[in-house]
This record gives sequence, structure tokens and C-alpha cells, in this order.
Amino acid sequence: MKAELLKYKHYLLLLSALLVANYILVPLTEFQLEQQQTLKLLQKKQLKTKVLFGNSNNFIKETEQLTTYLENSYRYLFTQQREAEFKLTAQTSIERLLQSSGCSITRIGFKGSQQVLAAVQKWHLEIRYTGDAMCLVNTTRALETATPYINVEGYTYSVRSFDKSTQAEFNAMLKVSVWYKSAVDKAQRIEGEL
Repeated sequence: MKAELLKYKHYLLLLSALLVANYILVPLTEFQLEQQQTLKLLQKKQLKTKVLFGNSNNFIKETEQLTTYLENSYRYLFTQQREAEFKLTAQTSIERLLQSSGCSITRIGFKGSQQVLAAVQKWHLEIRYTGDAMCLVNTTRALETATPYINVEGYTYSVRSFDKSTQAEFNAMLKVSVWYKSAVDKAQRIEGEL
């Protein structure tokens, strides 16, 4: 038996080398490649983190600037406690603008809202009124310069007959939008927006 083992010794050596390669060297090589990929990924993450820490002063400055902008923007928003108060205030301010422009109000209606930020809603309104050409011009100018901000999104003007005088009676429909934010503590407003 010993003679036969010596006869096939080179086959046994080859077989043992293949077993070592298959069960030890191949898994070690795969593990090494996996560790190299993990190391490259961690190096990329470290580089990104260094860049972020390097830019932290810029982020702080931008945050302060955004906070200032948010504080200044609140005068352009309707900031009542309840939604019903907001609707009444918005409608009243639009009615005042129309009446001061010499227009006759036909109808003002809220057409729904959409969420802009966590605490800010954009409300759409439709305004129908009648008046002469000066009424139309004055109303548009008054709406565009109003505070809180009233955005004119669309308009339709119609008239039965028009001559060169400004006395013809126009029918007008404006689609406007206003922004509503319920009045809460100032610190909560700023934290909630950022």
C-alpha cells in the first residue's frame, strides 16, 4: 500500500494543492477584494464628510440668511389664527381694493388650496366684478402692490361694445392666489420652515 501511495504521490500533492486553493486561497482572495471595496467606500465617505465639515461655515451663513428671508417674508402672508379668520380678512382686503378702484363686485370665491410648506398654504380665489377701464387698471395695480401679497394668476376681460372713451362697462374675472400661515410663536415659525 505504501508503494502505491508513493506511486501516486504527485497526484496526491496536486489534489491537496487544489483543495488548499479551493477552500483557503479563493475565499481569502474574495474576502480581500471585498475588504478593499469597503475601504474605498469608507475613504469616499470620509472625503465627503471632510468637505461637509469644511463648508459648515457656509451652511451656517446660508441658514442665517434664509432665516432672515423667512422673517421678512411673513409680512407678505396672511397670518391669522384660524382659517375662517384668514378667509374673511383676505376677502375683506380684496373687496376694499375693488371698491376703492370704483368697481362693482359680483362674486368672490375661494377655489381650494395647496400645501406649499409645512405650515404655509396657497389659496386660490376667483374674483368677478364689473367696471370701466379705469376700474380695471386701478384694480390690477392695487392687487399687485397689496400687502399681504396677492398674486394675479390669470384674468379675463369682456365688454359688449367699446369705443375710445373709458366709460364702457367691462366684465372681469381674475384668478388670484394668496398665502396663508396660521399665527404661531415666531420661534416655531422659523424652526418649522427650516
